[in-house]
Amino acid sequence: MTTDINDRWVAFVTVADRSGTVTGLANMFSTRGVSFESFHTLSVRDGVGRMSITFRGSERLARVLIRTLERLDVVRSVQLENTSDERVRAIAVLGSSVIIGPFADVEAQLDEALAEGETLVAFTVLPPE
Repeated sequence: MTTDINDRWVAFVTVADRSGTVTGLANMFSTRGVSFESFHTLSVRDGVGRMSITFRGSERLARVLIRTLERLDVVRSVQLENTSDERVRAIAVLGSSVIIGPFADVEAQLDEALAEGETLVAFTVLPPE
């Protein structure tokens, strides 16, 4: 797969559920000049949280970010996926419906719905099964 600096990536990060975790993750992106597109808490149970972080960058940058994330004390594991991978799913909750499926498909359907005046209530990226 050929990548460029505008490719979209999602990091599924498992972290310790403790004060400062989100700040540490956000700071890691910020100090490297990378803005994330989305940052979602997927679940928090028994002292462990699972998050998805979507951002743009080259594959090289994405891998550097992942290695850096893995070194953070609060991080337990990181899984990197390109959003073009069919295994990466998303869910969009609209005012009158729900869209779920591969990330690219959900995003395309969401764009159409928004153009038709639909209201977005929530959007999140789901890890591959």
